[in-house]
Amino acid sequence: MARSRTARRRVSQADVARAAGVSTGIVSSVVNNKSYGSIRVSDATRQRVLAAVEELGYVPDPVARRMAGGSNRLIGVFTYEAVFPINAQNFYHEFLVGIEEAADEAEHNLLLVTGARRDHKRSLYASGVNGLRLADGGLLFGSSEPAEEVRRLAQEGFPFVVVGERDYPDVDASYSAADYRAGTAALVRRAWDLGHRRLAFANTHNDPVPGRLAGFLQAKEELGLSDEDARVIDLRTWDPSVTVEEQGVRAAQRVAASGASVVFIQGGGWLTGFWEELKRAGLALPEDLSVVMLRGDKRDVDGVPLTDLDIPRNEMGREAVRLLLQLIADPDGGPLRSRLSCGIREGATLVAPRL
Repeated sequence: MARSRTARRRVSQADVARAAGVSTGIVSSVVNNKSYGSIRVSDATRQRVLAAVEELGYVPDPVARRMAGGSNRLIGVFTYEAVFPINAQNFYHEFLVGIEEAADEAEHNLLLVTGARRDHKRSLYASGVNGLRLADGGLLFGSSEPAEEVRRLAQEGFPFVVVGERDYPDVDASYSAADYRAGTAALVRRAWDLGHRRLAFANTHNDPVPGRLAGFLQAKEELGLSDEDARVIDLRTWDPSVTVEEQGVRAAQRVAASGASVVFIQGGGWLTGFWEELKRAGLALPEDLSVVMLRGDKRDVDGVPLTDLDIPRNEMGREAVRLLLQLIADPDGGPLRSRLSCGIREGATLVAPRL
């Protein structure tokens, strides 16, 4: 389970009861939205209890629930990114299919939470309390999750697994991830075996965990390449007034100037402009310049399928559910971490260079 290295005592129903000036039975009735025998709760009392819940950050103890036979058999899913519409081409589609399949096999339902916002950003704590608190544990999606929310989940002792590798200060987070490092290194070695001797890595954005760049640098070291022969081109900073198409043009110009015969690209919405500019410069693709994507989007450009990483998204979703169920069953057994091997989408954009 993800745990803070500076653990804090879990807030109990007794704490909430003291803060609200009511009995623990009333607190239980409010947080579980149930009536127990003669307990009747007025609207004013309910609001007072909810205010105390928010102030203290109380979440129901999933372990106590199970001991009382009260497990919801409910897996929460929270996404910090827009995930709809979920069609087969959507980045998140296969993750969610894998999650649904694994949850169904484990006879658990899913609670999908997507819309809560705080300061115009998605927030798991938009209402002041954990939005997944009704579930036995949760899965987190997205690359823009606030570290303080992850830290708060850990301090509350709420079981959760991040879909994708993350490294948070002061929190040992459980995750199900793709092994981008090994996958990228394998693609670099394949390019080397095809005869490429001048390689470039287009560093287009700051990854939460820079596995792709690390894989490129690992292969560079293993192959004994110099900085000149395996160049990292920093494309992370752009003038906000520059259009996406112009970004692609500038990226193409810098890659062409590097003299590389193959370029590895983290990602980029400017790929079409990049491709067109290289052709305008007189380069035949991929004969003069091979292009390898490291995103797993299964994209084509001009009808040409890109050589790319094949990210095991479905398996990552299924593995995230497996890890979460293990955490729920053994709250002290974490953190649990799994990196799944990436394949290679063969595509048609990585070929032997011209002699």
